[in-house]
Amino acid sequence: MFGFKPHVLILLGSVVILMTGCASFSGFDSRIVPPTLLEKASLPQPPAALAARDFYLRMELLIGKDGSVKHVTLTQSSGDPEWDAAAVERIMEWKYSPALMDDKPIQMRILQTARVVSSTPMMMDLSELVCTSYSRADSAYAFLKKGASFDSIASIYGCKEVSLPSGHIGEVDINRYPDDVQAELHSLKKGSFTHPLPLGPYFAIFMKH
Repeated sequence: MFGFKPHVLILLGSVVILMTGCASFSGFDSRIVPPTLLEKASLPQPPAALAARDFYLRMELLIGKDGSVKHVTLTQSSGDPEWDAAAVERIMEWKYSPALMDDKPIQMRILQTARVVSSTPMMMDLSELVCTSYSRADSAYAFLKKGASFDSIASIYGCKEVSLPSGHIGEVDINRYPDDVQAELHSLKKGSFTHPLPLGPYFAIFMKH
């Protein structure tokens, strides 16, 4: 791993600004469920002048129907063009739940505000299973408790609607996950797995190797 502490983005808020592929959207619409951040990649080490203080980024993101980030525009930068470009590459790796309109995935643009903070990597060898509903995750969990192979259950019950892996994902920095998921992973023992955990609109089960 790196010899420094990578910096990550902690999201402070998001606002839906418009949908792509259909009519423009602004304000509240009960038919629309905005994207939810599921995983975030750590950002590159900023220059010393930036690392010495907290700073904020504001960005416009285009989230695809599969939850992947299709485009990033920084509307407020760090002031360092080279670092901004490297940060955009990492932000493109973030994973969201897709926006829904009448329960169907759509592309959507959102405004996101984030604060850059320091975080020590917490590497863990994991398998991951993401389901679309709690009942499906609970069924997978029941099979796992009976001794079924995690990878085989992940191939059967894993969510195909979002660009998240199923099965063994290897060494990952658990800082990529939301705080409540991180807390569960911190206490996870080798060879054991979590109960179904909320992950945006989905439910995830993790196993530590």
